[in-house]
Amino acid sequence: MRFSREYIERFGHDGMVAESPAAYAIAQGKFTENLIQLIWRNSLYDGSALKTVAGLPVTVHAAGRFNKGAGPDFKNADITINGQRIHGDVEIHKHAREWFEHKHHLSPLYNHTALHVFVERGVATPAAATRRGRTIHELEIGLHLRHPLEDLHRELEVVQAPLTGRPFNPPCAGHLLKLGPRAAPGLFNIIGDGRALIKSNRVIARLARAEPEQIFYELLFETLGYSAFNRQFGAVARAMPRARLRDIIADNPAIPPAASARAALCRVAGFPLLHDGADTEAAAQATLMMATALPPITPIFGPDDWPLARCRPANFPQRRIAAMAALVASDFGADALQRRFAALPLDATAAQTRKFARGVLEIFTNITDPFWDCRYTFTKPTKNPKKLIGADKAVSIAADCIIPFLLAVSRAGNDLDMEQRLVLFYHALPIPSSSAVLDFMRKTVLGRDAAFAPRSVCHQQALLQVYKDFCHAAPAACSGCPFVEYLKTLGAAQASL
Repeated sequence: MRFSREYIERFGHDGMVAESPAAYAIAQGKFTENLIQLIWRNSLYDGSALKTVAGLPVTVHAAGRFNKGAGPDFKNADITINGQRIHGDVEIHKHAREWFEHKHHLSPLYNHTALHVFVERGVATPAAATRRGRTIHELEIGLHLRHPLEDLHRELEVVQAPLTGRPFNPPCAGHLLKLGPRAAPGLFNIIGDGRALIKSNRVIARLARAEPEQIFYELLFETLGYSAFNRQFGAVARAMPRARLRDIIADNPAIPPAASARAALCRVAGFPLLHDGADTEAAAQATLMMATALPPITPIFGPDDWPLARCRPANFPQRRIAAMAALVASDFGADALQRRFAALPLDATAAQTRKFARGVLEIFTNITDPFWDCRYTFTKPTKNPKKLIGADKAVSIAADCIIPFLLAVSRAGNDLDMEQRLVLFYHALPIPSSSAVLDFMRKTVLGRDAAFAPRSVCHQQALLQVYKDFCHAAPAACSGCPFVEYLKTLGAAQASL
C-alpha cells in the first residue's frame, strides 16, 4: 500500500491559464473592498499596460498571499515597477483616500507595502506613505479592468466566495455528480495522497541541508505557527537549533527543562519578560526564566513582527512557544517519532490504527504547563484553562508535519513498510472542524450533497489541494480549468466500463 502519485503526475503544482484581456472603463455602482481583492488576486485586469499613478510601468508576477490577519491585504507580492523587481506587500482599497482614513500611514504594519491598489483616486488625494515617510507606488486599477464592474460584482462578490473568483455551481460540481458518490472517495484519496507527496517533496529538499532532527523541529515549529506566524517560527527554529536548545537545558540542571527552553526561545523571538509586580505568578515565571544561563542571543524579531489582531487568543505565539518548549524538554523528536511508527503492525486493523492515531495526537493534546494553560500572553490571563495544543491543531500537525516528514524519510530510504504505516495513519485520523475554504468547497464544488462530504482527513486535504491549485489561482468563470477536463476523462472512462 503506497501513496498514489497520479495527481502530481497529472498536475504537479500549476494553477490555471489566464483569460485573454479586454479593457473596460470603470463603471459606476456599488462595489466593496472584497471585490477589489478578488480582482487583484485573480488578475482580472489588463496587465499589458499597467502604470502607476506617477506613470511608471508595472508588471505583476505574483499577487501575493492573501492576509487574513492585521496589516496589508496581500503579503510578499512579486512586482516589477519601472524595471525594478520588488517583493513586498499590497494594500487594497476602494478609494485612494482610505489609506489615510484607515491610518495606515501611522502603523508599522504597513512599512513594507510595495503597492497601494484602488479603484478610484478622486481629486487632490495625497500619495500614500509609510510611517517612516517612504512614498508608496499607487495603482488605479479601475482604469484597467477586464470586465464591467457590475458584472464582476454580480458573478463574484454576491456569492460570498472566499476570494476565489468562482460562482456557485461551477462545471466541476456537475461532473462530480455524474461520477457519483461511490467514485468520489477514490478520487479524493488520489488527490489527498498527491498533497502529501507534494509536501514531502519540499521536506526532501530541506533534508539535503540539515539533519532530520533539525528539519523535523523546524517543520513542527512552523506548523504550530500556522499561516500567521509560520515564517517567524521557522526563523526562530533556525536561529535556535534543537541541538543548541538541548545544550541550554543541560547547562541549567536547576531550572525546569521547559522553562530553560522557553527562556531561550522567547529571547530569540523578542518577547520581553515584562510584568506587573502585583502579578505574582508572572513575576515567579520571569524570575525563573531570567535565572536561566543563556549564551549571547540577539533577538531576531520585535513587537511589530508579531501582529495579534484577528488572531485567536488561544493561538497567540507565546503559547505556541510554551508548547514547543515542552516538546523539546520531553526529548520528543524525529527519532522518537520514527520508533513509535515502527511499532504499528503492517496488518493493523482499522480499530488498532485509530487507537494508534489517537496515541500520536495525544502527544500534543496532553502537553500542559501550570502557568501557560491559564495565559494568553505573559501578562494576560485566560478566564478558564485552555489546552496549549487543541485536538484540531494536533490533526493539523499530523497532516502538515508528521506525514510529510516521515514520508520524505521513508522515500529517501526506500522504506516501503513505513510508507504503508503512514497510509494507514493518514486514513485513521479523526476529521477536524471545517474552515472557510473547506466550507466553500463543500457548498460550491460538492453541491452540498451529504453523500460527497469528506470522510477523512485525506479527503479534506484533497479539497484544500484542489482549491489551492485551481479555485484560488484561477480567473473567474472557471474558463479552461484543467480539473474540469480531468473529471471529464474520468467520467468518460467510467461510462466505457
